[in-house]
Amino acid sequence: MKKIFIFYSLIILTVFGFIYGCSEVKNDLVMAPSSAFHGDGWLNTVSANFHGKYIASNSWDINGCKSCHGADFSGGTAKASCLTCHENGPDACNTCHGNQEHIYPPRSLFGNTLNTQTGVGAHEQHMTNDTTQRYSAVVDCEQCHIPLTGFSDSNHIKKNQSFATVVFGDLARKTTEGVTPNPQWDRSTQTCTNVYCHGTFKNGNQSAEPKFTDPTSVRCGSCHGDPVTGNPLPGGTHPTLAKCYLCHGGVIDSSGVIINQSLHINGVVNFSTIK
Repeated sequence: MKKIFIFYSLIILTVFGFIYGCSEVKNDLVMAPSSAFHGDGWLNTVSANFHGKYIASNSWDINGCKSCHGADFSGGTAKASCLTCHENGPDACNTCHGNQEHIYPPRSLFGNTLNTQTGVGAHEQHMTNDTTQRYSAVVDCEQCHIPLTGFSDSNHIKKNQSFATVVFGDLARKTTEGVTPNPQWDRSTQTCTNVYCHGTFKNGNQSAEPKFTDPTSVRCGSCHGDPVTGNPLPGGTHPTLAKCYLCHGGVIDSSGVIINQSLHINGVVNFSTIK
């Protein structure tokens, strides 16, 4: 009889412990959400519930996404990969800036594509791989913006600031033959002034004010001399753009086209006379 009592007591205790353990709240568990976890419109770009809008309203904090989708966003406990749409990851530069081919606008952070819009401007002319659109080597992001270590860098996304901070790098500040630039950016007029790359050098047009949202505001003459005619220097030994190749044949051809962008706006005067 005593053995039967002990046997049933153990059964009762086991069942009680099982029920208690299952009913206890476990705050440290991460459960995979259902397919409707985020609600309607989460993947719809025009919906008020679109996830991009939600993340933007939370200072672009995507760390919370990792708790369900995994540290690398490949699925995690949610079994739903963010990489299906964001091939390079939600924290890749071209998720918000540019497109699948490059990390710079156009497309801007707000989806703009016209170069007359502030977030787009002349990014293409500075950074494209198409050498027919560039006057120089590719200009790196840190030449105009604060260098970043990654998406979560404290200098990357500033709360309550919807535009990028312009901080000039070494190229714009390059001293040449005694001429020292003092680069300035005016957001209200969208202009750069006193930058090496747009005229602040010996014999350059040091009063040049290229407008970022007007790529046509930059011509050879706007940096080298006469912004109206486009000629490098008025009169003297540099009468027209078509004569530049006589002394700088490795940089420009007889049609006035830059043929070697790496030798232009590089801090050095490259002589290569035509024989």
